[in-house]
Amino acid sequence: MANSNLNDLRKLHELLRDLKSVQDDLAKGPRLVRVKVQNTEQKQADLEAGKQDVKACKMLADQKTLQLKTLEAKLSELQGKLNQAVSNREYDILRGQMEADTMAKSVLEDEILETFEKIEAAQGRAKQLEADLATAKQEEAAMRAKVAAAEPGLIERKAQLELAVTAAEQFLPAEPKLQYRRLVTAHAADAMAEVTGNSCSACYVSLPSQTLVALRSGEILFCRTCGKLMYVGIQA
Repeated sequence: MANSNLNDLRKLHELLRDLKSVQDDLAKGPRLVRVKVQNTEQKQADLEAGKQDVKACKMLADQKTLQLKTLEAKLSELQGKLNQAVSNREYDILRGQMEADTMAKSVLEDEILETFEKIEAAQGRAKQLEADLATAKQEEAAMRAKVAAAEPGLIERKAQLELAVTAAEQFLPAEPKLQYRRLVTAHAADAMAEVTGNSCSACYVSLPSQTLVALRSGEILFCRTCGKLMYVGIQA
């Protein structure tokens, strides 16, 4: 009976670990999908920001181009007045205005050229962001497919293990079984702890010799320190 209980406890813990592993895999799938969804959403937001940057650069270029046309028209008007100047003073005033506006025109042309370069750079970034978004969508779709493909098998395995755990628990007496079930609800596979050497593997507290003897005889005992259902390891 002692060896039977020991073997049953070891088998029960093994089943609980397998069940926990499957449950973790089932929970991990949706988490992995959420990570990919968040990545896609971030890439989408990055692309929208990139498009807004292109739009802002183009608007700035349009504004400066309009300013340049206005300045060119003003220079043309000043040139006409200069040609019709009737005095040296009027000529000098008009000439000074033209020189200032010509300088402003040169600066504005440089700014327009710089803005066009910014547009080109922003368009390049937007193109890369589009590619990044496409990649993110592909990765998200692939992860969804992978999780969806694995889920039926995991669900079936989970159901099988739950039945196996229920069957494996039958040897437990009624009163310790209630305490064990509460532990399983709270800690899953960590409800049980193997005794390695002379210590509980959950809390690493050394066990009295009489407790070790009782455990080796197949008695159902819970650790007085951490409360876990203990069993003796094969090498203990």
